[in-house]
Amino acid sequence: MKHIEPEFIHGLQNRLANHPIYGALETLDDLRVFMSHHVHSVWDFMSLIKFLQHHVAPVSWPWVPGPDAEVQRFINELVLEEETDQNVPGAAKAFSSHFMLYVAAMREVGADADRMLHFVDKVAADGIQPALASGLAPAPACDFNRTTFGFIESGKAHCVAAALALGREHLIPAMFRAFLARMTITQAEAPILTQTIRINFYPNSANIFEPRDDDYRGRGADLPFLPQSSHPSGRGFPRPPFLASAGSIVW
Repeated sequence: MKHIEPEFIHGLQNRLANHPIYGALETLDDLRVFMSHHVHSVWDFMSLIKFLQHHVAPVSWPWVPGPDAEVQRFINELVLEEETDQNVPGAAKAFSSHFMLYVAAMREVGADADRMLHFVDKVAADGIQPALASGLAPAPACDFNRTTFGFIESGKAHCVAAALALGREHLIPAMFRAFLARMTITQAEAPILTQTIRINFYPNSANIFEPRDDDYRGRGADLPFLPQSSHPSGRGFPRPPFLASAGSIVW
């Protein structure tokens, strides 16, 4: 068994926060290429959440009460938000998944969203491995998806929770602000993209380029998979039983 201490995780996160890709995205063409890759991580994010929902709040009947209603409430709320969040103002429908919001943002800036949707259709028809072998996804995105589904296929809920909390939720808000700060794109040029970022990561700020000090800077800081956690609603949540070690992540 291998213990990964918080200092090691922080070191990796700092390296990622200073990745050279932040300085490489300067133009709209750069953003299009990035989004055509990054959409795969937006898509497989839901599979991490769905795995955890299945683990702590499975759909089955006859129904029986679960062991921890607070953890079940947390994961169900997270699924609700990610799968059916508020749509951007002016959209035809009031709600949308974060994935489909991202697809709309891709189309808005001229990125190839149809290729990703063909990939998702392939997953639905044939499964994840045939889709990854189909050539519909960029090679780096395939590697990323294989890693994600490797966590899921391990069946280890604590690994999936760590991938979600430490590898996604802590990093995404700062990543997008770093990109947008360096690019010449404006909110007027990409209203869906910038509004989606604001809704998801800076709900109290009218301008994502100037977030308010009291804004919520990323749900990962308060995920119940970490010590001394609290949900954005203000309610405290205990650590789930599949992450029994409070001082370290256990792989």
